[in-house]
Amino acid sequence: MKSIIRKSSEAVLLLAFLAAVGALYAYIYIIPSISGALTPTVIVEYGQMQTSNEARAIVIRSEQIIPSEQTGNAVYYAPECEKTRRGQKVADTYPTGGGGQGYFLSKTAVVSYYSDGLEDRLTPDTLGDVTPDLFAELFEGEEGPVVPESIRTDTKENGDPLYKVITGDTWYAALEIPVQYAENYEMGKNITINFEDGTEIPFTIMRMTQYPDKWIVVAQTKRYYSEYSKLRTCNVTVVTKDDSGIILPSSAVALKEMEDGRVVPGVYIKNINGEYNFYRIKQIAEDPDNKKVLAVEGSFSEKNEEGEVKKISTVSIYDEILKDASGLSDVVITDVVPEEPEEEEIVFEWEKPKADEQPEAPQEPAENTEENSDSESQE
Repeated sequence: MKSIIRKSSEAVLLLAFLAAVGALYAYIYIIPSISGALTPTVIVEYGQMQTSNEARAIVIRSEQIIPSEQTGNAVYYAPECEKTRRGQKVADTYPTGGGGQGYFLSKTAVVSYYSDGLEDRLTPDTLGDVTPDLFAELFEGEEGPVVPESIRTDTKENGDPLYKVITGDTWYAALEIPVQYAENYEMGKNITINFEDGTEIPFTIMRMTQYPDKWIVVAQTKRYYSEYSKLRTCNVTVVTKDDSGIILPSSAVALKEMEDGRVVPGVYIKNINGEYNFYRIKQIAEDPDNKKVLAVEGSFSEKNEEGEVKKISTVSIYDEILKDASGLSDVVITDVVPEEPEEEEIVFEWEKPKADEQPEAPQEPAENTEENSDSESQE
């Protein structure tokens, strides 16, 4: 009988132990993950945000096709898309049973062996002829978008394209911009074009033409790009703005009516008492796809009705803010900002005076010898 009771007690203790272990596991691992998902706050971090849009692009260069002057075999010497000096030999042609013909550069240029037949039609002098109809022609033809093809072949007929020279350092990208993004573009603005291979090239806008449902924007650059001689039509991403600041969830931004009747955006920052204070924000950019907002950090300035510049405190890095501004009923909102406790000064051990070190006694002021001598003489 005692053996049965002992075994039952051991079983109860074992079950209690397992239950305690399970509860401890839940407390350490499960509960924090659940509460983290339900937490109403988020810690503010510093970051960057780009304003960009997709676009179709037509690449335009100052270029010239050099034809073969005879029928025969072709030999090439200049590398593809590299600047070659004036006087350098680019190619030779050798007709059957005849003398060879050498081809030399008359001036320093980039040599290319890709052509699409548009070299005379699309030039820096015809940038004004780029229209939405041209985009439709080059992108939506029966054979698809126009792509330059290699003309580097072993044999040539008289008059065939032998190679191409790009004579100008400046090249151009004509962009077809949907009308909803037009406000991000302006004359003289610096932009970045990201090509399909991941290359980023800075450009400057030099021409803008408005059409009913789109804009044609022409930008120029002198930056070298190893693939640009092979491009005519391409899909690109245009970065029109690249800013840094505080990254905020869009859901954290609330609108509040001020005493003067203005409605301003802001966030609710958690204070040391666990309550929330409303702080205005100055928005720099917005990412609707990822539901994020970029705002100025620390403070910003604005003019009041009297024209005086006023400094406005705003959200800072590592502030804890209400993640969803629609959940105000679940938190305490206050207009009183509690004072932060003063930090205690830290004194390291080596900075403390040692027990055997006596502080220097203050020096007494020196006696005035003239007064002493006068008093002695009067005596």
